[in-house]
Amino acid sequence: MSTDFDELKTLLEKSDEEVKSAFTKFEGQVKENGEATKGVKDELKAQTERNDEIAAEMKRLEGEITELFQKGTKGETKQAPKSIGAQFVESEQFKNYQSGSSNKASMEFKNTIIGEGGSPQEPNNDIVPLQTMAGIVGGAFRQLRLLDLINTGQASGNTIHYTRELTFSNAAAETAEGTTKPSPTLTFEGIDTPVRTIAHFLKVSKQVLDDAPALQSYIDRRLRYGVELRMEKQVINGDGTSPNLSGMLASGNFTSLTAASGDNNFDFANKAKYKVVESDYQADYYLINPADWGAMERLKDNDGRYIGDGAVGYLQNGLIPTLWGLPVIPSNSVPAGKLLSVANDASMFWQRQASTVEIFDQNEDDVKNNLLTIRGEARGAFTVFRPSAIVAGDLPNPAA
Repeated sequence: MSTDFDELKTLLEKSDEEVKSAFTKFEGQVKENGEATKGVKDELKAQTERNDEIAAEMKRLEGEITELFQKGTKGETKQAPKSIGAQFVESEQFKNYQSGSSNKASMEFKNTIIGEGGSPQEPNNDIVPLQTMAGIVGGAFRQLRLLDLINTGQASGNTIHYTRELTFSNAAAETAEGTTKPSPTLTFEGIDTPVRTIAHFLKVSKQVLDDAPALQSYIDRRLRYGVELRMEKQVINGDGTSPNLSGMLASGNFTSLTAASGDNNFDFANKAKYKVVESDYQADYYLINPADWGAMERLKDNDGRYIGDGAVGYLQNGLIPTLWGLPVIPSNSVPAGKLLSVANDASMFWQRQASTVEIFDQNEDDVKNNLLTIRGEARGAFTVFRPSAIVAGDLPNPAA
């Protein structure tokens, strides 16, 4: 319609010039001869009539445009809902009572204040206008620290093969001249660790992502976090059975420690640290469930003093929890009641594909339904070189 209007406007401007030109001829002949010729009169009349027709058509189009604009504005206007009193006064029941045709007036009001029109609420259900807050209120994101501490390598294939020392019996000794030198025992074993895939996906409306760019960024972040959270759990708890990783607590990947009678959690942690030292490795950190760590922080002696204050020292360094001189990593990925003392050199995480988020729309059903598939995925393997350098066991006093 706007194109027609523009064309008419151009024609009207041209017609105005033609009318002016015809009138100039008419006026000149009248001044010169006292009267204009029939041809000039007819030309001026024709140009004037044509000009009037174009102007009338433009006026009609202007009216249609104005009417459409007003309708659109009314359609977009959010009507304030009527109060319960106004609804009652305008009801048929009240009008019948007022006219005397009924001796009572009653009306049922449904609870339409919150969410009856869905989420978000329909405009006619808003008692108070909605205030929209920008952005997205996110869910919980656990602090992931374990994958930052573990030694990381780059996997170039689908399987990590390495040779691990199985036994070593040191036979080195002082040897007299002319006598046979002692021979040690040294054996090896080959280990194959497959690369595993951790992934998940969401179906999302294409219109939603087009209309809410912040949502796509949030989904990207949430899917990556989900993959990395699962990877951390697998590094600790994976049992090695396909498609799981072989984690620290998998059979054969750690050295078990049992608390002695009378040990408290601090005693047990100290023994776990020095159990690692016995393997000729240096313990680098503890892994523990937050509930158990909190119970240790709150443990008091008979005089009401915190046991960890001073003697162990972790309460004096609130920014970095420490126990027996080692950093403590409280993580919900650690089973409740467990404690691990770990040497970094004992293991390595092999990254085949970093945490990646991709969007697909090739699926036939997705194309028909205007949906997108968003997938978060990572691939990697976890290897334990020295099970004796990972000591784990049940705390003698787990959190209630």
